[in-house]
Amino acid sequence: MHLNKFTLSLVGTLALALNTLTALPAAFNSNLTAAERTKLENGEMVIKNLKAPKNMSIESSAPSVQKALDVVKKLKPAYLAEVIQIYPYAGNEKLLESFEQSILDVSTYVGIPYYSERAEEWYDLYSSAKVKSKTKTSNGYDVVADLEMEPFGIINTSIHTERGSDYFYYESTNLNKLKYYDKYTCVKEKNMKSIVVIVKQGDYWVLYGVGAVDAPSIFFLRERVETSFMNRIKTFCTFFFNKNKDKLK
Repeated sequence: MHLNKFTLSLVGTLALALNTLTALPAAFNSNLTAAERTKLENGEMVIKNLKAPKNMSIESSAPSVQKALDVVKKLKPAYLAEVIQIYPYAGNEKLLESFEQSILDVSTYVGIPYYSERAEEWYDLYSSAKVKSKTKTSNGYDVVADLEMEPFGIINTSIHTERGSDYFYYESTNLNKLKYYDKYTCVKEKNMKSIVVIVKQGDYWVLYGVGAVDAPSIFFLRERVETSFMNRIKTFCTFFFNKNKDKLK
């Protein structure tokens, strides 16, 4: 049977499309759109506000990813955002070690630039950062720090990390109540989580950050609180995802 030019062209187009769809590591579900997949393949970052944990784009049997999913689902957040980027493994074999050193240097949190949409000005994400304790565990660290962030004041923060040969896990949790300009309690203890997971999937490193906040939906504060929390979480993840980018291939 002979194939005409149109059929050959169609077969070639389908083959190219299938190749594009399989170019990404098998770590994402259908919540990631075709356009977002293309951005990741082009080395760009994908940042999304989500309505619920079921809308998260990450999908992997890796224990570190499952842990992140379980933490977010258990929290049942009112505010949720994810930040995703991928890097090739080849040439970036030391990424986990480098990332761990960067994100555990809590003093550098003060220098993270943050743009306030409301004030239309640049600020430091945290105005102060003080480590109160740091304990080495079998595969990571447990840190307690006081991080000062306007308009919420001092956030007494627990930081837990784990690192294996093919994954890194970071989770920060507020240990005190957070008040909006010292007036309205907007987050109770342990109801704000920032999680970063880096996992090797095939020939790639998948970098996945998620910010989750369980906070009451006060009608006159919702937009301000959502903007404050979500933009800060996105800023934090973006900073550390890009911090060592010049070293990556």
